[in-house]
Amino acid sequence: MIRIKRILVALLFAVLIVPCFAQTMIHPKGGFLGFHPLETPNRHLFENALDANEQWVVEPNLMVSVETYLRGTKLSWRFMPGFYVDAAAQPALFFHVGIKYRILQIFRSSFDLAVGPTYNFRQDWHQYYNYVEEGNFNLNGKWENKFYVLGELEYKFFLTERWDITASVMYGHEWETFTFTMGVRYWLSTLIKHPINCSSCPFGDLPGERGRR
Repeated sequence: MIRIKRILVALLFAVLIVPCFAQTMIHPKGGFLGFHPLETPNRHLFENALDANEQWVVEPNLMVSVETYLRGTKLSWRFMPGFYVDAAAQPALFFHVGIKYRILQIFRSSFDLAVGPTYNFRQDWHQYYNYVEEGNFNLNGKWENKFYVLGELEYKFFLTERWDITASVMYGHEWETFTFTMGVRYWLSTLIKHPINCSSCPFGDLPGERGRR
């Protein structure tokens, strides 16, 4: 338990420090649908399944990331806590730290890939008499926890100098689950701290040009 508290304190410290840097963004997003294509012996617990195969499940989620570019406007790192209702209709949460890289920019549209470790907590599924053990979760009182990797493909559309809208597909916020999110991203600062000299940097031809020095 002491180890968990130390990790949470370190993550909180990161959230407080990140906004001190240039070109930092706050990004709330959410969704309501989980997709479970992989085999699992516990589909009978998926209380809010939408299809006969119990692969599509209603799983509301809400997360907020704090993101800062490291160099230019391609590579960034982020901290993202989130809350969701899992496949068994139980409350759960996660803490994620990772990096993002812009792989494509077409005028106002861009695509990013993100990856990094996530620390997941869910209410103990052993409370169900017909639960089949899987995932090697660590038991801590009435909660289970586990480290694994989160990956995300994100689309962004540039609205104004400080506002974007986003849509993404994410894997790993929950054990062996895909989810789909939509959100908005607000730029606390548009100043590039470590600019890269280029003749075709993103947003250079747009009103309220981002990355002003």
